[in-house]
Amino acid sequence: MRGGFHIRKEVPNHKGRKDVARPKLALRAGLARAVLRRLELHTPALLIGVQIQILLNLTARVFHTPKITVWRLTPGEALGLYVEFTRRCMAHGGEADRLYREAFQLGARLRRITGFTDSADIERLVFYLYRNLRIEMGGHLPGEILVGACFFSESYTPAHCAIMSHLDSGVMAGLLGGGALIFTERMTEGGKHCAACFTREGERG
Repeated sequence: MRGGFHIRKEVPNHKGRKDVARPKLALRAGLARAVLRRLELHTPALLIGVQIQILLNLTARVFHTPKITVWRLTPGEALGLYVEFTRRCMAHGGEADRLYREAFQLGARLRRITGFTDSADIERLVFYLYRNLRIEMGGHLPGEILVGACFFSESYTPAHCAIMSHLDSGVMAGLLGGGALIFTERMTEGGKHCAACFTREGERG
């Protein structure tokens, strides 16, 4: 009591907020699902260029290297320059843990933007995004993943692949809320394909 008046503290109604948030999240996920279906049919080259630029900017931050601009180029040209850029970045050593952390934040932002919480939606989004990078991926998230074709496998050494796979692991973990991608076979090591398992056990995020 102050000056004869009672000061009543309002108790936040967190349950009410969650009840309001759920329909908004469902609406956002529904819209993102519809957009993804359209993009799966046709993705403008400019959008693929932007996707590659986002990955390049992330890589530049991790390795403390000035970024270059690739988003205006054709997807093939942009990917080629991204491969060269990442190889230069890794020439002086790896930043695997930081690469995972930065990629985790990117995945978490994608989760918030899309509103996706269902693993089937997230799996579909991940496989779509990797197709844009000329990586043909199948399987289940979380679970076993198989890569039948990879644009990067012809240019990366096994050491390059081992470092950059932390980016893959981080993005997936950010989208799924934690976990890690463990490889059991790599094309850069002579395998016919890449095989990996994404599991939430032993979360790193």
